[in-house]
Amino acid sequence: MATIDIRKSPGGSISYRVRIQKRGEPTISATFPSRKLALEWAKMTEGQMIEGRHFPSRKPQHTLNELIGKYLTTVMPKKTKETQQTHMAPLRFWKERLGHKLLTAITRADVIQYRDELEGRAPATVCKYLSLLSGVLNLGVKELGWIDQNVVSTISRPSLPPGRTRFLSDDERHRLLEECKKSKNTFLFPLVALALYTCLRRSSLLSLKKQDISLKDRVIYISKLKNKSVLVLPIVGQAMEIIQWLLSQNTNDDYLFPGYEKGKSGWNHYDTAFEHALKRANISNFPYHCLRHSGASYMVQAGVPLYVVGAILNHKTIAMTARYSHLATENLKGALEVLAQRLEG
Repeated sequence: MATIDIRKSPGGSISYRVRIQKRGEPTISATFPSRKLALEWAKMTEGQMIEGRHFPSRKPQHTLNELIGKYLTTVMPKKTKETQQTHMAPLRFWKERLGHKLLTAITRADVIQYRDELEGRAPATVCKYLSLLSGVLNLGVKELGWIDQNVVSTISRPSLPPGRTRFLSDDERHRLLEECKKSKNTFLFPLVALALYTCLRRSSLLSLKKQDISLKDRVIYISKLKNKSVLVLPIVGQAMEIIQWLLSQNTNDDYLFPGYEKGKSGWNHYDTAFEHALKRANISNFPYHCLRHSGASYMVQAGVPLYVVGAILNHKTIAMTARYSHLATENLKGALEVLAQRLEG
């Protein structure tokens, strides 16, 4: 199993190189100044291998901080700007608590301890923090080979409450749009109106570039979606006028909506303006995302089939659109009356 090679240097000194190879294991070697030392080392190492006590040198160890650094440079740039901003807080959370630890030293107990520290926050927030850590560790497992397993995949997460279907009444919608028109942020009304006309998420709207708009074909091409698919939406009604106005106003940026304003940070100026408009319109319990629910709810109430609404919302399954099914009760009545006539005929 062991072989010894004699080596002579240009200066005339002699050394003995031992190579030991065992099937299924990496070759190990060492060099000694005498044959006696080489034989002793070979005998000792072979004995350890037979007893199962010899372990080859391990691959370099990395900390969670190093892995998060890789995640920020390789994975994060592929996400939308708004998503990048919302993901920074969870990543800082894990860096502060576990960043110093070697990846191989992070245990289920460690993650559970800090998951429980998040108790009191919304279930969706806790799930988000765990999902991000899981995504980071998956990079270490699948792409970099720094670790062999993702401990987060074995940890339970809080159950999420049923999806919200809060939508604006016609009166609330009129009041909100009027207040958006009065906002100091002149891009707030276009943002809110297009959310209603397209049912797109805010991140998708704010990520739209001018090249994604085809005025000739009257369509919007959306590629950066939450489920990583591509969607083509027709531009209808006053949405065309709004988009034409946006194209004429924001001339120094590739994006349809400007992302920054002087003295502001990120997309926060839209959040603040939207909250003020809601307050002036006397509308409560209505986060921005519910504009998407409003558009979907209006379509279902008008008799648009759920599968069509699901296609517009870009849902992967009809189950995701089922939250709106209760709004279609009146539309089901006609179908059941047809069934009753057949049964009673």
